[in-house]
Amino acid sequence: MLEAPNWYARKYNSVVARTRESDPDAEFHIRQIGAQHHSSRLATIDYSDAFVLDLRDAGGIAMSGAINDDALTAVFFWGEGAAFNGQQSEIPRLRILGPGTKFDLAMPGNYRLMRIGLRGSALDSLRTASAAHSGRRDWLMPGVHEQCFAPKTELELQQKLLRAVGFAEAAARRGYDLSAGLAVAASEAGAALARVLSCTEEPSARSPGSGVRRKIVDATLAILEASPHGPVSICAICGVLGIGERTLERAFREHLGVSPRAYERERRLRAAHGLILTKGDRLSITDIAMSFSFWHLGRFAGAYTALFGCSPSETRRRIWGVPND
Repeated sequence: MLEAPNWYARKYNSVVARTRESDPDAEFHIRQIGAQHHSSRLATIDYSDAFVLDLRDAGGIAMSGAINDDALTAVFFWGEGAAFNGQQSEIPRLRILGPGTKFDLAMPGNYRLMRIGLRGSALDSLRTASAAHSGRRDWLMPGVHEQCFAPKTELELQQKLLRAVGFAEAAARRGYDLSAGLAVAASEAGAALARVLSCTEEPSARSPGSGVRRKIVDATLAILEASPHGPVSICAICGVLGIGERTLERAFREHLGVSPRAYERERRLRAAHGLILTKGDRLSITDIAMSFSFWHLGRFAGAYTALFGCSPSETRRRIWGVPND
């Protein structure tokens, strides 16, 4: 007889209430920052070798801790003024935290955290795949792995995760016994993550002079982070850094594989995607597009579809069940 999944979907009105919850894959400490009232919604399923969690928060808190030595976690974390290990995190982007990795999160405003965790036989399979292919990235090393995953891949993982926690929320709201659905949904989310990690190659070594170009990229990203909603002129960035556009282009191509202009546009598209995930049930696609300075809706829809593999209206429908605009 298969074991039943452990799950719950709850609301909290204080940091104290949140601190009573434990986590099967991590040890952590939560503290309040600022005087803003705290409220949150948390849905989670723990089943076999997979763990899924979706957390929506409002209120200033900080969280620090470490992933357990026998677990790996994939995290989407973003919000207003949010920071992950000291780096700004205002758009959803996949991070992989290997076993034993320490983390320090700051959430001064509204934010969202979505996780898929693996352990047990799922980690054994990753370990075997890494040993059999010398070019595969070793995800089981401690550290935060921020390899650039394809947005289509990230969207698939988000959908699997949200489908799983949707079962948890439905079970809590209606009082139904959805154990079978909870188990299947959690297993599917974990299997999807394992497939992604098993197929990812180690990034190639960088050329001489890479350190200087890395600094150029980091400085550019800092400038872009200062204006999260609107477009930033590449010419203006070059003026601030005192470099030519060709130098900036070369640095971005080497370290990120895209041009500065393409990166800047993708960043706003990811931000719009994040707003669909958090407020797509309340905001129209037009409102979301214009929030990030996409004034031509047809071009916005085309660029979004090229990046994520489906239109913004279709993403909204899949995530929220809202009819297309």
